[in-house]
Amino acid sequence: MTDHKFPSRPAPSTGSDTIDAEHGIQLGLVEAAVAALSEDTESAPELVEQLFTYTQAHFLYEQLLMRRTAQPHYEGHVQEHDRLLQQLHTIRDRTRDTEFAEAVAQLRAHEEDLIEHIRSWDMSIE
Repeated sequence: MTDHKFPSRPAPSTGSDTIDAEHGIQLGLVEAAVAALSEDTESAPELVEQLFTYTQAHFLYEQLLMRRTAQPHYEGHVQEHDRLLQQLHTIRDRTRDTEFAEAVAQLRAHEEDLIEHIRSWDMSIE
């Protein structure tokens, strides 16, 4: 695999150093998974799995913060997390079935959805 530096573009800032750093890791994992799937490397399924697991943990962290501070729109935010995780679940299935081209297309769409999620929903986390 060629040498990549991930993420190639920074995540939108939410004002929280911790959340922003985690978003950077998430986006880096998305890009690394896209690169691995595009190059059909053996590490592709493992990277997709790492992305899924990391995203679950990150979303749980956000949800705990929101509960702790009694954030409005909590339920809607959780539903959005569930939607994004469902996307990753489908991508995992495509990867396991070695449907790498489909997984790449879905990961790129997921990346855009994730960035939009950060720009909208995550700006409300205090």
